[in-house]
Amino acid sequence: MVCLADQYISQVNAMFPGSVHDAYILRNSSIPYMMGQLQRHRVWLLGDSGYPNLSWLLTPVRNPRTRAEERYNEAHGRTRRVIERTFGLLKARFRCLHMTGGSLFYSPKKVCQIIIACSMLHNPALRRQVPFLQEDGPDDGVVAAVEPMEHVEPVEPVDSDEEEAEEEDIDNRESVIQQYFQ
Repeated sequence: MVCLADQYISQVNAMFPGSVHDAYILRNSSIPYMMGQLQRHRVWLLGDSGYPNLSWLLTPVRNPRTRAEERYNEAHGRTRRVIERTFGLLKARFRCLHMTGGSLFYSPKKVCQIIIACSMLHNPALRRQVPFLQEDGPDDGVVAAVEPMEHVEPVEPVDSDEEEAEEEDIDNRESVIQQYFQ
């Protein structure tokens, strides 16, 4: 899933039912082609350290050595958490997607269709400010995922395969760090 800074969903890929790594889904989606077309506009997506660092996909610096790299990681983490909050909004609005709403006892193909349907309903609900249903029951942590950014704790990047990243992709991230975080 790709979302914008205002939590509107711009891309959903539910074609891979089951346990498939996010980086595999990314490689097999239309996103690399689309982002390649936008490259000259200096547009980037942010990914966690489970993704490869690419010219259009910025990941955290694994072991920051400078204050600029630390500032980059801090800004990256704050900004990337938008997707986590978007997942929280989806799960809060569409309880079938949250583990407390019960399990989806359908075929993997049907579950993918449900995820896409919920994702398609997300943007109009956000635009129209449709209120969340209040349900009786214990606090299950879903509301915490919807809190404003100030209440979200920073997340440290985990190890990535930075050694395998292309040199020009690392140089691209370094250029972003030099330009915006020095």
